[in-house]
Amino acid sequence: KDLCPLISVFARHAPRQKEAVVAAFNLGHRHTLMCGDGTNDVGALKRAHVGISIISAPELEAKYRDAADKVKKAKRKQSKKSASTKASSRKRKSNDEALRKSLRAALQDTQQELDQVELGDASVASPFTSRAMSIQCCKDVLQQGRCTLVTMLEIYKILGVNCLVNALVLTRLHMHGVKQGDRQLTILGILVAMLFFFVTRGKPLP
Repeated sequence: KDLCPLISVFARHAPRQKEAVVAAFNLGHRHTLMCGDGTNDVGALKRAHVGISIISAPELEAKYRDAADKVKKAKRKQSKKSASTKASSRKRKSNDEALRKSLRAALQDTQQELDQVELGDASVASPFTSRAMSIQCCKDVLQQGRCTLVTMLEIYKILGVNCLVNALVLTRLHMHGVKQGDRQLTILGILVAMLFFFVTRGKPLP
């Protein structure tokens, strides 16, 4: 519990050791996020406050690397060529279009293969599952979680203000022996619905 916050990197850990590290951070009143891709991460994924399972696909990773290497080689070849004549510029444009088409085709193929990848054991233990082959999903989960929290707080604020206004209005009207009419209740309901609609239209800051 006291030693874990002083360490920056934990490497070469067994499944029980991973779970123990996450439990130690939890005991230290830290918010933990665990990201894993196999059965050896199930215990730590359950212990963490937020668990994200990544579907590991080594074959797709190799395809991505090969495609990236091809793109780098093509860019190097294009940078070596001179752009003095119009013919060379036309060739460059055609080469760029061919590269874009090949990249789009490769992305579509890999996306189709990702959709066909089966979920692993880690996805059963974690509440979130990502089909991406990087830890970028952790950032997405944090951003979406913050947006959800802000939206829920705004909704509770609107509900609280609505209850207070209704209580004050009904108390004042009861003191004068007057009741709200159908039109007043309809207008009040429309205003509250508009407030909720504006909250749903909110967008997160960059």
